[in-house]
This record gives sequence, structure tokens and C-alpha cells, in this order.
Amino acid sequence: MGDTFFLGAKLRALRQERELSQRELAKLAGISANAISLIERDEISPSVATLQRLAAALQVKISYFFESDDAEDNVIYVKADTRPALSSRGVSIAGIGRRLAGQQIEPFFITLTPGAESGHQPVAHSGHEFVCCLDGTIEYNIDGNVILLEKGDFLLFEATLPHRWRNPANEPAEFLLILQTPGESDDPIRRHFSNHPSITHLG
Repeated sequence: MGDTFFLGAKLRALRQERELSQRELAKLAGISANAISLIERDEISPSVATLQRLAAALQVKISYFFESDDAEDNVIYVKADTRPALSSRGVSIAGIGRRLAGQQIEPFFITLTPGAESGHQPVAHSGHEFVCCLDGTIEYNIDGNVILLEKGDFLLFEATLPHRWRNPANEPAEFLLILQTPGESDDPIRRHFSNHPSITHLG
């Protein structure tokens, strides 16, 4: 895995773009202002649940925190040891770091230590969610239905159903997570709001 992808500067820039104080963002996200300050200074890494709350409060896809500011590509090739990643509380989430024009899927490579989870509260979002267990065991709880995934197993479901995942085993687990992000190309928006780069990440 490559170096951890620090998100402090991206969070600060996006908060300022939204004209929010740290206290205002903390209230919107349901976390402490001190936590916002520590994350922006890269002194702590947020949990998956905290990252999801920040993305929701700032009205962006969670992928915003993983992506570079490079121009969109038409072919993306990422070596395993160069994936930008975030790690916290036994969860490592690696993204691609770049985008295709009009991209409507968001792939992530997730590694879990034993007992690690997405968060105590289930999440729900638009589109579909695809999972492929690469190693170990992954437990998905989808609207109260518990599904145990083992190496090679696939899972596809409507992401509007509340869901959460965890590693219930005593060994590390890895899985590929692909989120569908419905919508047409955001190129007109990106061009029209060139001074607001995060707008292309609106969920």
C-alpha cells in the first residue's frame, strides 16, 4: 500500500468553499469542532462513519476525499502500491485517485482487521452497490438481512436499503467495493463552476 492519502487540506478547502466555520461543519456532521480541527491538521484520521458524515454534511461523494485534482482521464491504470488510501480503526480504504469523464462508478479496495466495521449506524445512498470478497470473511447487514461473504463471493444490492459491513472473523479480510453513482456527465457543471472544483463530486 502506498503512503496514506492525507485529507486535511481537502477538507479545509471544501469547508471554506462552503463558507462554513469548523463549528458550523461540526454541527452539520454531528461531530465535535475539535475533531474537525484535528482532521484538518492531519493529526487524526477519521473513521469510515465520520468520513461518511462529513461527506453528507458537505454534500459530496465520499470519493472526493480520495481523488487528486488532476484532470479527468479516458484510461486509468493504478499500480497496487500507488493507490491513495485512508486508514483508521482497522479499516483501510484505497481509491483510484483520478476520474474518467462522466464516470458513474466509484471503486474502492477495502482491508479490514478482525472486528473492524463500517460504523455502528447503517448507511443508505442512491444507486447500486457491488461487493466481491477477495480474502477472509465479510458480513453485510442489508436492511436487517445478514449475508456472510467468503473468498470469491459476489454481492449486488439496491444501495437505498440501509446497510453496514464488518469483519466477523479472527483473520484480516479484503474486498472490492464498487458504488454506482447515477447521473449524466458532470463536465458542464465542472466547466461552469471552475472556481468550485468540489462541485463535480456532489452526490
